[in-house]
Amino acid sequence: MHSLKYSYIDKSGRVIIDATNYESAGNFHDGLAAVCSWNGSFGFIDASGSLLIEPQFYSTLGFSDGLAAVCTGDKWGFIDKKGHVVIEARFDVVCSFFEGVAVGLIDDTVLLINRSGQPILSRSMNDLQLNIYEDARYSEGLIAAYDPREAKYGFIDRMGEYVIEPKYEQAAPFSEGLARVMVVEGQEKLGFIDRSGQFVIPPKFNTDADFRRNSTDFSEGLASVTEGLSPTIIEEAKFVYINKRGEIVLPTDFFYAGSFNDGMAVVYDEERDKWGYIDKSGKIVIPLQFNLASDFSDGLACVAT
Repeated sequence: MHSLKYSYIDKSGRVIIDATNYESAGNFHDGLAAVCSWNGSFGFIDASGSLLIEPQFYSTLGFSDGLAAVCTGDKWGFIDKKGHVVIEARFDVVCSFFEGVAVGLIDDTVLLINRSGQPILSRSMNDLQLNIYEDARYSEGLIAAYDPREAKYGFIDRMGEYVIEPKYEQAAPFSEGLARVMVVEGQEKLGFIDRSGQFVIPPKFNTDADFRRNSTDFSEGLASVTEGLSPTIIEEAKFVYINKRGEIVLPTDFFYAGSFNDGMAVVYDEERDKWGYIDKSGKIVIPLQFNLASDFSDGLACVAT
């Protein structure tokens, strides 16, 4: 298999940054994007494509809230945008900062830390579990948490108190006032709740055994879900976009359709095995021509051919 050639495109599909001299590349966040050198080390480039932080890290989650989680070996810490270590590498696993809070794991202890690295909450995993290997992050003041005693997900505040009681099989972060959750009512079904825990969009959409891959959070007023239950408005399970009333406003023919960012959404055609981009009318605005493609962020998208 030939090596992928990475680049960054703008909304017209024009290549803005040539990243072919890197083994891999990630999305821009906070004006910086992670790139991986051919020796396997990660560093960061700026929006001009200039290498701002030399490749030196074993892995990274990229920048968020002005800090980037980086792995220096077998432990994780955080750096600032100058590459300075601001939180020492002492965590077994971390998630990125959002709203000034990050989640970390040391042994069997779950920690919520502030930007100084000080814990604001510490709990045993026997009492509280977060989606630390998925997307454990504060959003709109709440974070999805798993209660081992109830064997369900709910949402806690920064004090670790359940604001929305654990009663869901799966849960994702809040976005635009709503959160994706999954319940089992004979079969797995996906819906959206508000901050009171009430369903605003009833659980009627298919999760197809993969809650996180087969749906997205609300972004720019739309969320994508798989629509393959019976009765169905389309012939087979494909991604569709719904509004905040749960109405299907944009059916697609794609095997995958991502969140809208900057008015564009990445889509994947399984038969052609190619990625491209659509606008909110469903029109393909950047052709299906990439072997890999990511969401737009900071006005650019990372693609590979």
